[in-house]
Amino acid sequence: MSNYKVGIYIRVSTQEQANEGYSIDAQKDRLSCYCKSRDWDIYNIYIDGGFSGSNINRPALTQLLSDIKEDKLNCVLVYKLDRLSRSQKDTLYIIEDVILKHNVDFVSLNENFDTSSPFGRAMIGILSVFAQLEREQIKERSMMGRIERAKNGLWHGGGYDPFGYKYIDGKLIIDEYEATIVKDIFNLFINKTAIHKISAIVLNKYNKQMHDTTIHSLLSTPLYSGLISYNGHTYQGIHTPIITSDIYDKAQNILEQRKRIYTHRPFESKTLLSGLLYCANCGAKYLSKGNYSGHGDKKRYRAYYTCYSRAKTKKNLIIDPNCKNPSYPVVKLDKIIINEIRKLFSSKEALFKTLAGSPPQRDAINQTTTALLHKIDSLDMQIEKLLDLYQIGGIDLEAIKDRISKLTNEKQTIQRTIDKEKRAKKVKLTPHALLSYSNTYESLLKYGTQEEKRNLMHTLIQKIIVNSEKDSFEILWNF
Repeated sequence: MSNYKVGIYIRVSTQEQANEGYSIDAQKDRLSCYCKSRDWDIYNIYIDGGFSGSNINRPALTQLLSDIKEDKLNCVLVYKLDRLSRSQKDTLYIIEDVILKHNVDFVSLNENFDTSSPFGRAMIGILSVFAQLEREQIKERSMMGRIERAKNGLWHGGGYDPFGYKYIDGKLIIDEYEATIVKDIFNLFINKTAIHKISAIVLNKYNKQMHDTTIHSLLSTPLYSGLISYNGHTYQGIHTPIITSDIYDKAQNILEQRKRIYTHRPFESKTLLSGLLYCANCGAKYLSKGNYSGHGDKKRYRAYYTCYSRAKTKKNLIIDPNCKNPSYPVVKLDKIIINEIRKLFSSKEALFKTLAGSPPQRDAINQTTTALLHKIDSLDMQIEKLLDLYQIGGIDLEAIKDRISKLTNEKQTIQRTIDKEKRAKKVKLTPHALLSYSNTYESLLKYGTQEEKRNLMHTLIQKIIVNSEKDSFEILWNF
């Protein structure tokens, strides 16, 4: 078969050098003879000598995969399947996601494995089953290990130190300076200090920038009261707590109370991603709009994220009246972005890889924003006083509804002004601030209010570019 270009791949680990059956020369001779018998042209022989098969970070293999992607080969030939990798998962990835994806055949001499034949293609399915089994076993062993650590009162680790502690020799040791900040935050909060104000106090007192969502996350973390939480369960930890369980419980009660209060806010944003979405085609922002479908009891409102240019609802926001960039159901796009956040925190490797981008920037809160935050604090105090009156039975809830509604509307207006300024001059997350979310992001996504989820989105994400191709998005992270 003329012009059928074959790449021969050979790997021998240091331990296998003494084994004649796996030596480089033995593999080269047998594979070269096989090519000659099939009248195949050898394009190149890729040799990784002294490399283990436990991972795929090998120079010759990297070059082979690069040549495949550049359409330089028609076939890849190995002596045995485990020459590619000793991991079923990695072997399947190389064969299925690289070799076959680029219409290149794969042949393993020892197993008579040839993807150009029906039997060889069937073997891919079998290999896939074993790879999936390997992944599930690794996941199960990892989870069992983490659960056992939690039951024994040990923190699960994760490649970073939780704020307030140092992780040394598998144990959490209190960082006295950071622990002082943690104590300050809890004490301020249980003494009715608004989270906005706590953020400003921490910045002024400790010169440390902490976002509102970071502080909320910290206040929700049972670790500081001596507990270990994992997979929805809580266990008594062996580490020294920074705060008492009484202070932690008081903070949770206040958080729950505020959650009930703010579920009644009339102008709370109904969508998680409003203000973050931008059209790749014309550059306009996306808005959330919808319509009703169905009749009677089956009548439902369906909301969509749509480019302003395409929606044509506000003339001043139309950039290209002919824009046809795709629209997406709110529930669908929200789910996609939430899954991307879960991927971000899925492993420390994924997180560190994302953090390897541009360095974080720091920015101080300017005087205008500070003044607005003070006004919000004042409004919060007024709302809390009204609620205190209600709790001690001094006033009926119906009697204070209108007053709370007016105060909340005023607060919403001020908050929109602050948010607009923050978007124009957004403070980027530090690596430590980002890592601090890995313990609490899941509980925020599952159990947080709409506003708490929205704050998480706007803290983690700078903007989301909606591409013209279907289901194609680019997330610009805020770190």
